[in-house]
Formats: sequence, C-alpha cells, structure tokens
Amino acid sequence: MLSNLNKNSNLYIIIILLGFVLSAILSSYYVVKYDKYNENGYDHQLIKDETYYHWIEGAKIAKNVKSGENFFLSGDITFTKPLHQRIIGLYALVTGHNIIDQWEKEKPRVSLGGKLPFLIFQAFLYFCSLFYFAKKLIKVIPKNSFLFVILFLSLELTIFQYHSSFWTESIYFSFQLIVFGMLLEKKANFSHNLIIGILVGLAFLQRSGGIFYVVPILVCYFFLFRNKIIKPFLGIVIGYTIIVILIGSYNYYKTNVFYVFPSEGKYVPYNYFSTKIIAEKFNLSEKETKQYEFTKTIEWAKKNKIKFNDQFDIKKLNSILDFRSYFLNEVEKNKFFDYLNYRQYEILLRYPILTIKKVIENTMHFVVLNPTFNHYYNEYRGKNPQIEFVYTEKHKNLIPFRIIYSLIVYFFSFLGFVYLISKKKFYELSLITFSILYYVIIFGWYGKTRLYVPSLIYLSVFFGLGLDIFINKLRNR
Repeated sequence: MLSNLNKNSNLYIIIILLGFVLSAILSSYYVVKYDKYNENGYDHQLIKDETYYHWIEGAKIAKNVKSGENFFLSGDITFTKPLHQRIIGLYALVTGHNIIDQWEKEKPRVSLGGKLPFLIFQAFLYFCSLFYFAKKLIKVIPKNSFLFVILFLSLELTIFQYHSSFWTESIYFSFQLIVFGMLLEKKANFSHNLIIGILVGLAFLQRSGGIFYVVPILVCYFFLFRNKIIKPFLGIVIGYTIIVILIGSYNYYKTNVFYVFPSEGKYVPYNYFSTKIIAEKFNLSEKETKQYEFTKTIEWAKKNKIKFNDQFDIKKLNSILDFRSYFLNEVEKNKFFDYLNYRQYEILLRYPILTIKKVIENTMHFVVLNPTFNHYYNEYRGKNPQIEFVYTEKHKNLIPFRIIYSLIVYFFSFLGFVYLISKKKFYELSLITFSILYYVIIFGWYGKTRLYVPSLIYLSVFFGLGLDIFINKLRNR
C-alpha cells in the first residue's frame, strides 16, 4: 500500500484550490441573481426560512454588543444552532455590515448586499479544513484513493452546493473534517482528545444533530485503545462537557432553567413526523391535524395549571409554535417544549406499526442524494414561496437521475467498504461506518435529504477507495 504522495506532487492542493475558486464563483452567481426581495418587495430570496431565523438572531447579537452587552451573553434564548448565529453576529461586527435595514416587530427586513464575503469565508474555512484532513488521510490510504477522496470532498455536488448557501452545513462540514482527521491519528494522549471533545461540542452548537456524536467515537475508541482507554476517554468527555456546561449556563442565565438539548430537538420530531402519523391514522387534513393538536395542548396546559396571557386566542394560531407567544414566562415555555417531546413519543408508541412503516419509507428517501437542492430552493422558494418545488414536474423528472447518481456513489462506496474489511482496517472501517449510521439513525425518520449530507464526509473515504479499485480492475483487463 502506498502511504505517501510523491514529495513533488501538489495535485491534491490544486484540487482543493480549484474547489475553493469554483465555490467562490458559484457564490457570486447566487448573490448576483438572488440578493433581492421577492414579489412582495419585502421577503429576501436568499435569506429565508431557517436561514432567515439565524440571520435575525445574528443581527440581534451584533445590535446588543454595539449597545455595550457582552458578546457571549447577548442574543435571545437558545432555540437552535446557537454557534451559527454568533458567527453571523461576529461577521456583522467585524465587517460593519448592517444585516437588518428595518426592525419591524413582526418581521425585520434583511438588508441587501454584504453577503458574498460571508459565503467566501465559510468556503475558505471548509477548504482549509479539507487541507488539514488531507494531511492526516494521506498516511492512511493509497495515493490514488487519496486523490479520489479529496476530489470527492472538493467537488461532489451534494456537498459543494452548501458552501454557496446560508445553511449551517458548510461550517459544520469543517468541524467534521478536523475531528475526522484527528481521529485518524489514533492518539491516546489526553490533550489531543480534549481538543476533539471541544470540537465535537462546538459542532453540536453549529448543528443540533451532532449532540450525540461522541457516542460512536467512544465506541470506536473502546476497541482501539482497550487498556489505554482512560486518558482518551476522559479527554473527549471532559472537552465535550465543557461546551455542554457553557451552553447550559447560558440558557440558565437567560431563563433560570439549566438545559442543554435545544428546544428545536423537542419540536421537530413532533411537528414533522408524529403529527403526520396522526393525520394518516385518522385521515385528517393538515388543518384538521393542527386543530386537534391545538386542543390537546390546551388540555395539557389546563391539567398542569399553566396559564396563557390575555392576548391568547386559539383562532390566531397557525402553528403549534405560536403557543410560545402566549406563555407568561420562560419556565412555562420550556415546559411546553417538554410536553411536545412527551407528546411525540406518546403518538409513536400508540401506533407502532404505522410508525415503523413511515420510518422505513422516510429513511429510503433520506439516503437519496440531492445535488440540486440549493439551486431549486433559491429558484422556487426564493422567488415565490407559495410554489413548493417538491410538487413540481421538474422535481419528479429529476428523481430518476438522483437515484442513478446515488447508486453510482453507493456502488463505489461498497467496494471501498469491502476493501477495508480485506485489509483488516477495522478501526477506520468502524469509525466511518458508525459515523454514517449515526446520521441515518438520528435523522432517517425525518426523510429530509439535506440532513443526510454530513454522512458524505465519511462516505468519501469508501468512495475514493472503491473508485480506485474499480479503475485498477478495468486497467488490468
């Protein structure tokens, strides 16, 4: 097995630089085309839905800091992905860009301009992280396989598209690559693993789905180090715990309640899965399902003696989250999210057959790659939010191509999986496999393909190995 590139070979650096340049070009294209308001002259075509929420929260942080507040204590309570909001806030403070040009109470308006530097920054961070990862990977796999992995991570469209978007993925990928590279070093010392634990904690703050990623790491470490497990185990656990305590303390400072798990994690499974079970079970429309759950929530509030403010009116509710505006304090609001968490499992356990059926269906959809997501999200959801791309003919026509593309990636990845087994690289094999399965287990039920993309960071190694094997077999023939 070749373990090092020729000293004069800089091909992998050229690939990484090419990826960064192309990313900057794509970002420039999107900013020129979509940095504008849609038909109503108010909603922004690029900053919308979840990205709009992060942009607004980042603007609040910058505004609070300018008013004299501490950067780390500024902003609202933690609902989801607090690190990304602080990065946006810091970006606004450093560049002087005024994120919001109208601070209306119901819906602030995003300013035009000032977005391209942010996209270039996150792409730069990713490709620097990829360079670091390459330096570690080069010691583990053959030369040609290594180049194919770097090519995949630099230019594979499903990953590549997020460097030119305002979602949280690109920066999260950067954390993944650095942690992955450090794990490949197999170091048992405390300080090395303390850094890993801190980085995993920061990744969790960037994307809520990373909250339990320490588990597959520790499982792999247990079999790797065995009798030397104490130092690496303590390093990771302590590093991760530091971040957990910090976010819990921040939440306590804001709400007088110490909690770590973001409220979003209690809401999303309920809203996007459990309520779908209710709708299918009783053949209810979306509106009927909402009304049914609104009534259930009011019954819960009465039973637990939780009161609403004087403005509460069930007729004004459009979403279950609208209840948040009517609670008297943050403690009761947290109880509300605990109720949603309880309610989701109550539904799932009551209808197990239907739940299993939906999980299987959604997981099958979950693993189908979607390299055009960001483009059509901007084109449809940006220009006209009323048009849902998933219901268009164009979406239907793309499905066969997406399936074929996914099968090609999985075919080569399977060859790489078999190769690692044959070479008895059980640590690398386990680390990659458990990391991929982690995201499938955590998010497969949801069915949203965007949440599967972090798995591709690990799948890239299987793919690179498999493609190298395939090409060598063709040459031998």
